[in-house]
Amino acid sequence: MIVMSVLFVLVALSSSVSFAQDSATEYDKPVIGVILPFSSAFEDIAIEQQRAINLALSKSDVPVEIIFKDGGADKESAVQAFHELAGLEDRPLAVISCSSWASDAIHPLAAENGIFHIAIGSAALNRTHSGNTVRFTLDAEDEQQQLAEYLSSFEKIAIMAMDNDLGNSWISHIRHSFPDQVAAAHVYDPQKMDIHEKLAEIQAIDPDVLVLISAGEAAGIARQARKIGITAQFVGTRPIERAELLAEPEYANGLVYTYPSYNTKHEFSGMYRGKYGSDPGFFGVEAFDAVTTLLQFLDKGFVRPADLFQSYAGRKFVGALGEIYFNSHGDARYPYLFKQIVDGRFQVAEFQFPMLLEKTAQQLEDIFREMDQDIALTARKLSKTGLAGEPAALILQELYAKNLHAYNCVTVDAEGIIVNVAPAGYLDVIGEDISHQEQIVRLHSTRQPVLSQAVKMVEGFVGIDLEHPVFSPENQFIGSVSILAKPDFFGSIISQKVSNFPVEMFVIQKDGVMVYDINEQEIGKNVFLDPLYQTYPSLLAVARRIAAEPDGRGRYRFLDKNMREEVVKNILWTTVGLHGTEYRLALAFEE
Repeated sequence: MIVMSVLFVLVALSSSVSFAQDSATEYDKPVIGVILPFSSAFEDIAIEQQRAINLALSKSDVPVEIIFKDGGADKESAVQAFHELAGLEDRPLAVISCSSWASDAIHPLAAENGIFHIAIGSAALNRTHSGNTVRFTLDAEDEQQQLAEYLSSFEKIAIMAMDNDLGNSWISHIRHSFPDQVAAAHVYDPQKMDIHEKLAEIQAIDPDVLVLISAGEAAGIARQARKIGITAQFVGTRPIERAELLAEPEYANGLVYTYPSYNTKHEFSGMYRGKYGSDPGFFGVEAFDAVTTLLQFLDKGFVRPADLFQSYAGRKFVGALGEIYFNSHGDARYPYLFKQIVDGRFQVAEFQFPMLLEKTAQQLEDIFREMDQDIALTARKLSKTGLAGEPAALILQELYAKNLHAYNCVTVDAEGIIVNVAPAGYLDVIGEDISHQEQIVRLHSTRQPVLSQAVKMVEGFVGIDLEHPVFSPENQFIGSVSILAKPDFFGSIISQKVSNFPVEMFVIQKDGVMVYDINEQEIGKNVFLDPLYQTYPSLLAVARRIAAEPDGRGRYRFLDKNMREEVVKNILWTTVGLHGTEYRLALAFEE
């Protein structure tokens, strides 16, 4: 997770948007209302968020007044808190709410009252009004999908959930996803915790996994469950990460849970730890970034809800959360990962790294296969039209349009000369002689489809080229057709997988050439030859194994992903490719 020296960097994803700016004179010291669930089972979350908000204020000189309100444990209390804020003489221009029940109820009220709304700690939100609410919490469906992937390996599932909207929605989802595996589902009151009989029923059915939709009370459930002989794997969701679980590790060790991936090395974590003596959780991080961004936009003079909303929608941010993107509806997007309690500590769960590597490799293989099928069909069409001329150009354009990762598509005659191209913007490559390129030499020799190694293309960059031979109706070899992949082909896939994750993923050829890496200065270097790597014998030893073995794992010392300090890394690798050409896809993480 990349260390950022700035609190927040705003990057426009599309063309700049012009914002209407009201004069801020009537808001010399604007009011921001914050509704947190202080008097609920989530009191510790509310306190952490309050602390994070105060730290955000301490880092800014934007004059604002923050008014905290207790949102309680139900939507009625949250609505009452909102009405109290809306009724103030200095009515707030923005309200921040925490919890799905609170944010869902406040969302339409804020829109109707012309108050900008930020939802944090809110995995569910039924949007009834557009252009007024932004949500920093990833939608519950994303977390549900993540958890379902893990639960799919268990045959008998039991659930213990808080008796509220969160708990009941999770029960409904898990039952729907695993109708035959859910053997028991119980709810409990977090304020009473009278769960002995329910745990006894669960113990009697002997489940493989016990899903805890819980917060701070999960420690007590784990203790009671283990003491009566429940040996099931404990599994939880985002709110379960609480210090109470670490107090008695003999009961909680091994618990696996879903958790947002965020930048634990951001300066906010150090600020929080220095002031309060403990690490912040995701809820505090979310609150810090919510206030930091809001203050940033207020400082620019944006005070109308529509202007504030447009400051977020369709934009990418980098802050304590890491890199996040807000879609046009105002919902944040970023990855979830699995964490686990190991030796009494919350840690990123290493079991997910092979899963991540496998998923990425499968996606790359799928893209290669789809390209291969498309180009094979194109080769058959070109057999009838020939390689040059307008009919062939139209066929190439169809191939190009169908393949998202294509930089361009060309036909090459039997002499190795490019004779046609799509799209038309690359007509200057027609006439180029590429007969010396290794994939053309191989194709002309075998008359079989080929996938190139990473080679310098006539377009001026290093790329990969998928080529199929073309034969005339009389079965005479007349040349080939190709898809040249975009320069960032591997990066465009891999970056989506590892964004905010504490891992690196790279692609290397068997000859040691780095085809893709998060650090651009490494791309194109040969691990076996470049001076950058020669003082790291353990890295060179692993690189030799990667070249020789299609998959494996190892350990080595090298620079961290920021190329700043030496660290020990664990590495896993596998192979992707086509038509005999192999690329090694590797995933590394700091020990």
